[in-house]
Amino acid sequence: MNKFIFLIAAYMPIAVIAQPKKQTVSTTISKVTVFIKGAQITRTGNVSLAAGNNQVTITDVSPDLEEKSIQVNGEGDFSLLSVSRQPNIIRQQTKRTEIANLEAQLEKLTLQLQKEQSNEEVYKEEKNMLVKNQAVGGNNGLKANDLKESLDLQRARLTEILAKLIEIKERIINTRKDILLVNEQLTALNNKANTATSDIILDINSKSPVNGKITVSYVVKNAGWIPFYDIRVKDINNPLTMLYKASVYQQCGEDWKDVKLALSTGTPDESNTKPTLQPWFLKYYSSIEDRNNAKTLVSSLSPGEVSGTVVDDEGHPLPGVSIQVKGRNYGAVTDANGSYKLQVPPGNNNLVFSYIGYERRELAANNMMKVKLTPQSTTLQEVVVSGYAADGEIVSALSGKVAGLNVTKKRQTFNAPEEIPEIATPTTITFDIPIPYSIPPDGKTYSVGIKELEIAANYQYYAVPKIEKAAFLTAAITDWESLNLLDGEASIFYEGTYIGKTLLDLQAGTDTLQISLGKDKQVIVNRTLLKDESKKNFMGSKTTFSKAWEISIRNNKKVPINITVQDQLPIKTSSDMEVSKAEYDDATIDNESKILNWVMKLAPAAEQKKRLKYAITYPKGSIVNAE
Repeated sequence: MNKFIFLIAAYMPIAVIAQPKKQTVSTTISKVTVFIKGAQITRTGNVSLAAGNNQVTITDVSPDLEEKSIQVNGEGDFSLLSVSRQPNIIRQQTKRTEIANLEAQLEKLTLQLQKEQSNEEVYKEEKNMLVKNQAVGGNNGLKANDLKESLDLQRARLTEILAKLIEIKERIINTRKDILLVNEQLTALNNKANTATSDIILDINSKSPVNGKITVSYVVKNAGWIPFYDIRVKDINNPLTMLYKASVYQQCGEDWKDVKLALSTGTPDESNTKPTLQPWFLKYYSSIEDRNNAKTLVSSLSPGEVSGTVVDDEGHPLPGVSIQVKGRNYGAVTDANGSYKLQVPPGNNNLVFSYIGYERRELAANNMMKVKLTPQSTTLQEVVVSGYAADGEIVSALSGKVAGLNVTKKRQTFNAPEEIPEIATPTTITFDIPIPYSIPPDGKTYSVGIKELEIAANYQYYAVPKIEKAAFLTAAITDWESLNLLDGEASIFYEGTYIGKTLLDLQAGTDTLQISLGKDKQVIVNRTLLKDESKKNFMGSKTTFSKAWEISIRNNKKVPINITVQDQLPIKTSSDMEVSKAEYDDATIDNESKILNWVMKLAPAAEQKKRLKYAITYPKGSIVNAE
């Protein structure tokens, strides 16, 4: 037994001290799977391994990768001992050298520009002197021949000066162009220099020399895709056409050039979303101003567009910032000026702002938002993801002997030590895009087509003339779950004309998905106050406010339409209030919300009129939010 221990002890230093053969492997990005938030990058490369220990370095990897997501697969007779990540110091030094060379070139061009500008000033002064020296000969006078000779000399010199000024001006313009080009290159390099790249280090053991293939995959944070749609309706007698698209963006520091792309669902200025009535509760206010302010607040909460800018802590715009509606798939990315526009669903929404190198912020959505992000104070350290080997003796020998390496015994395998983090999303559909795409790491969005669908729809008009005197066309789609759609913004094209934008809100859908297609100006809706039947009466300590409305709907289309018109009765919130004398023709009423619905079918050129009446009684002198 003691002899066996001695033999192991004698061989252990050899395993620890043996220097591995080092090599840098060139890899290419073969596939990128983009999640709603994040992406998995797959790289492949060939290796030539010597017998014994080998250290393989994969360079130019995103500094944004999730350490625990690194997966390695290989083809060949060899074993993986450990995987680690470290900053690419050499690449950073190379960038600094390139920056220094460009700065020297910029200095040389600046001096050249100053020299040309000085020459230009000299020639301009000489030109001014010649032009001012018009009184040739002074008071002494000149003979005709002398005068002619003097003018010829002056003309020749002035012509020469003007030609020189044109040459200098051309050189100044060209030098300024060169300076602008160098400045652009410097800006791009400085931006890259501020974002370090990573190396993935693979420690591999091979019993004999062998050629093999390495596949490495990892997840990065600063990438994603935002679903959006083009919805086209030829007319209400035809199915709608839906173009399902993705806005893909990334800022992970790697150039996705002609890569196989997969998209995983694993997370005009006026609104074209039809209005929705909320229950109308009568309330008391301390002043008319308070009541008017409350009306303004309610109107601002309707569905619409949020816009604004995102800046850093010094007020400079941040391009490529991801903005997401929390818990939904609605999102946008800031442009080069840090600006964004985003359609939001009805109700209270929070927006999440995230950007590489900056603290994440979550804010309540508002119509106009200027958001400031503060930098993170993080540094890239060498991280050992895992260590494992096929040979138990090598594991025992290395464990605890190499600084920073924590080796864990595992069964013989060449797979990842950790599973990819699960992305929490309502579905896990993956769309494999057949055409290679190039997505540079500039934070801009690039449109990727997913699929085109022709969908049968039941078209229905809705009108809420109390809020807006317009008819909104909607398309009702059944069995929409089988289409694998996500929440997203949609551009609407109706009868060959761009109408505007709406939201595809799947969380609001039940068995039937309702898509708002915007306003149809050929359906005329009006709501008119009948003044003769509307009045305000005072009796004792009570005030009675009577209202009468006429609602008219006219179909100017050449085809019949189905339309639902909504209005409402007020709901009292106090025992000293009373709502009475309600008349609403043949409308149905929801007893809880007091919302009225008239459902009707209108023939071409037909018109229908509906009447609504009610009376509100409340204590005299009170201020109530009556219409």
